[in-house]
Amino acid sequence: MGTEAMKLELIEWLAKLNDSGMVASLFNLKKAAEAEDWFKDLSPEQQASVERGLADAKAGRTIPSDEVRKSYGRAT
Repeated sequence: MGTEAMKLELIEWLAKLNDSGMVASLFNLKKAAEAEDWFKDLSPEQQASVERGLADAKAGRTIPSDEVRKSYGRAT
């Protein structure tokens, strides 16, 4: 299915959608996609935290999602 056909199908689906929570989520996704770079709006402390997280990920200092879920009592 081509991009234009997918767009039309999404438009038709959205026009019939009655779930206000889903509509709000999609609207927020749209706003996020249109937003400028949010990183520059963070405080210096928040920016540093993001940078530390990226450095940890690049260095392989991560924990797999399934292990985190298990630690909170949730199975994958």
